Amino acid sequence: MRTRLILAAGFASLALGAAAPPQTPEQVWKAGIADANEAWAARPHAILKIQDSAYLHDGDTAVLTGKTGEPGSYRWSHDPNARGALTVALHGGKIAVTKNGKPVAESVLTKSIPIDKDVDVEGQPTQVDAGVMGWRIFVFNQKNPDALNFKGVSYFPYDPAYRVTANFKPDPKRPPHVFRTSRGTDKQFYRVGEAAFKLQGKTITLPFYSGDNDPKKISDMSAFFTDDLTGKGAYGAGRYVDIDSFGAYPPKTITIDFNNAYNPNCARSKHFTCPVAIDNIPLAMKVGEKDPHATH
Repeated sequence: MRTRLILAAGFASLALGAAAPPQTPEQVWKAGIADANEAWAARPHAILKIQDSAYLHDGDTAVLTGKTGEPGSYRWSHDPNARGALTVALHGGKIAVTKNGKPVAESVLTKSIPIDKDVDVEGQPTQVDAGVMGWRIFVFNQKNPDALNFKGVSYFPYDPAYRVTANFKPDPKRPPHVFRTSRGTDKQFYRVGEAAFKLQGKTITLPFYSGDNDPKKISDMSAFFTDDLTGKGAYGAGRYVDIDSFGAYPPKTITIDFNNAYNPNCARSKHFTCPVAIDNIPLAMKVGEKDPHATH
């Protein structure tokens, strides 16, 4: 359910025409950290290259203002009288884009609209309030200091004891659940079941959520959790852990590797709307990603 920083699931490499041995969970974890570092700062649309964002509800308009040759100057304005290189408007669920007065196709917006040297714009539909779809439009600056100064994610050492097999109890009603987000808005997911497992000698029950409540469409699930280290070495708004590759929903059992627990994107970027975790694991989960704001 990340936006997305996805820890690499691992890809089988080929050697001398034959498939290499499957990667161990720790090897997959290491590859995921390397992938996360690229997603944060190295890719053209890396998270820390986001300079500004506009979240559009139906009826909203945003104008991109800035000075040619000054990548750091580009910002969104919601002033209806503003003038700029790009205008984006959402009306009746349809996104309309004009660049220098000429229309731009939606398919171009979802990939990249070049604006200036080192600056482009990309947008995607997203949930802008609980169950309400709108659009999120990002301005990327390839010279953004946040990306240039990024030192990499920091994780606790891999501990196989935190890779657990859990019994999964589906929720037949799959009710909607509204989370408060980092931007003070609301976001809705569906509570699709709960996992029960043993960890550090305790039996833990942890709810899992999905963006879809159609059982035929549920192919991944996420838990948003706090623990005894939250705010004390782990990120204060909680961490997430994702589950996929479980086959048809609902699975009878799932494997949860808390070594892959990660911080939401809002831990480092103000340009995302991240659910604040409310489900608690009553243990010190010295595993997964550390708080990027704490001294390690």
